[in-house]
Amino acid sequence: MIRKRKIVLLTVIILLLYLVTTNYILIILNKSENGLESNEVSVEKYILKKLDNLSPEYIIKPKENVVIETLIKNIKLVSKYNVKDVWSEADSWVTNSQVVNVNSSNVGNVLNALKDSKIIRADLDTRGTQLKFLLTLEGNQLVVFKPKWYEIDRIIEGPVYAGKDRYGSEILGFYLSLLFKKPLTPLSVERDISLSKDVIPVATKRLLETSFQRGNKTCVFGRCLYCRKEDPICDNEENYLKGAVIFNIKGNFKTHRSPWQRTYKKGKKAAWEKNPNYCKVVKEKLSKKRLYDLIDISIFDFLLQNGDRHHYETMDDTVLLLDNGKGLGNPLINHIDILAPLYQCCILRRETLNNLMQLRGGKLREYLDSMPKIWDIVTKAHLIAIEKRLQIVFATVEYCKSIKRREQNV
Repeated sequence: MIRKRKIVLLTVIILLLYLVTTNYILIILNKSENGLESNEVSVEKYILKKLDNLSPEYIIKPKENVVIETLIKNIKLVSKYNVKDVWSEADSWVTNSQVVNVNSSNVGNVLNALKDSKIIRADLDTRGTQLKFLLTLEGNQLVVFKPKWYEIDRIIEGPVYAGKDRYGSEILGFYLSLLFKKPLTPLSVERDISLSKDVIPVATKRLLETSFQRGNKTCVFGRCLYCRKEDPICDNEENYLKGAVIFNIKGNFKTHRSPWQRTYKKGKKAAWEKNPNYCKVVKEKLSKKRLYDLIDISIFDFLLQNGDRHHYETMDDTVLLLDNGKGLGNPLINHIDILAPLYQCCILRRETLNNLMQLRGGKLREYLDSMPKIWDIVTKAHLIAIEKRLQIVFATVEYCKSIKRREQNV
């Protein structure tokens, strides 16, 4: 009798173990089949798996694009111009769908004016967390100047938002926005200025209060969240400071917190990092147009590796591509979670995909190679990385297609 009870008990235990184990396996398989993140397999691994098996359609080089070829020609074209007329035309380009007219033959003239026009007033730009100058150029045009902090081959260690702004990322962001056919990034160009000769003689009182001499060099530490006298920006040995001059857009902007904002706290994840179904939450709060805009921005940011889009600006309900200085941090790493809006929502404008397809097969790198003095702001490693990231975007599109197919078959 006792032996019989032991056999029954053992049978029950084995049956329970079988049920628990089977249920566990089914749960894991179900998560994997739906592309949801599990302890074993993450969304990023699924995307990279798709990258290894991309369809040839994403690799074939497209035919020459007349629009882009004309754009590159216009960027390089410089003719005689009147400064005030140039600024006036650039202001006229700003609408609810663009901040740059890519078809204008004066794009190169505006960039040249940004680079060469005399500085007639210099102030601190206290917006944001880092040192910037608000300069007024001849013809009464306001511009933002972001200084150079690092050499272009400097690799920024740490999280994706680590380090100071990289001025080259602003310029590259301008180029990318045009190639991406989303001309919503202000015109930006590299410029050398002299703090001692160009800035200090026309500086405001509050700028002068943060300037000082360090040997033969003029330095400024500014006023911002991270500004410190112990960490100033200074003229180099030739009394020049390199940086990006960014055209100041006139318009009424509204600032919004990004739904995919990071916590900026080590070990603390944001809601979107914990919830693979987070897009359902976002869809309840935003219009479809706004969501599509944010997904476009995630692709733009991923190519740049700008993981610091904690807020975004709109003008007439169009999302602008402003403040792109945190890109170009590490060409050896791809932070795929920047694409979270894309792979969590799995929707994309057909127009956006078509525009990206025009850059496949090495065309993106070729176009960037054609931009004026591109090698002053990026390294070969950066351009190789950007080309690979475009392939990762295509892999994410394929990942989303596989999710949709599974949903339809359920």
